[in-house]
Amino acid sequence: MRVLQFTDLHLRGDPEAETRGVKPQRSFEAVVAHAKAHHSPADAILLTGDLADDEHASYPRLADAMRELDAPLMALPGNHDDPAALRAAFPQASAVLDLGSWRIIGVDSQAAGAVHGEINARQWEMLENAVLKASGRHLLVALHHPPLPLGSEWMDRIGLRDAEAFRQWLTLHGVRACLFGHAHQAWDGEVNGVRYLCAPSTSSQFVAGSATYAISDEAPGYRWLELHDDGRIDTGVERVAR
Repeated sequence: MRVLQFTDLHLRGDPEAETRGVKPQRSFEAVVAHAKAHHSPADAILLTGDLADDEHASYPRLADAMRELDAPLMALPGNHDDPAALRAAFPQASAVLDLGSWRIIGVDSQAAGAVHGEINARQWEMLENAVLKASGRHLLVALHHPPLPLGSEWMDRIGLRDAEAFRQWLTLHGVRACLFGHAHQAWDGEVNGVRYLCAPSTSSQFVAGSATYAISDEAPGYRWLELHDDGRIDTGVERVAR
């Protein structure tokens, strides 16, 4: 099964508006065009948060672009998103996607009014129920906020709260991989048998390993995944010249 992850789009109300020296709409369009040319058709699309840059009028435009990819969709909120507006724009999106021998579970890690992430009681209950009804499928969990330190002091302060408890839960339930965004950089590592994967932003990138906020000159991108019936995951990051 082929899965595409797009994250941290930061779309603006004006398609020609710039953020951090990048036009997020045009950058996103270039990323999607690359994905369609090189990794299509996809069996699922994962949008892992900060889809808008506090200008939620961009959601319908994003929804139109996703319909062109014609695949089951998961649209998760980040700290910049409006969950109600997001749900209205993506009524077909699901928090649980079953793809053959895999189940993908999406977690809303938004903490209202905060930049960091949290998993509230309702989301914990959803996770438990989704695993209980997985019928032996391999598990992949997606959310916006990083559930482990990435080595950037400023970013690690605004990641997921109670991240250790979440990582223990993932290990306990044999989750194969956890996908996330928020960090505007690529990441691929393993902790206690769980693979942790971050995709680059489709807009601007942050400098990895920096103690303070800093913008990188790396190109925008996305992550592709091939989920195999035996639980293996092949994955890579594609960068797209601006």
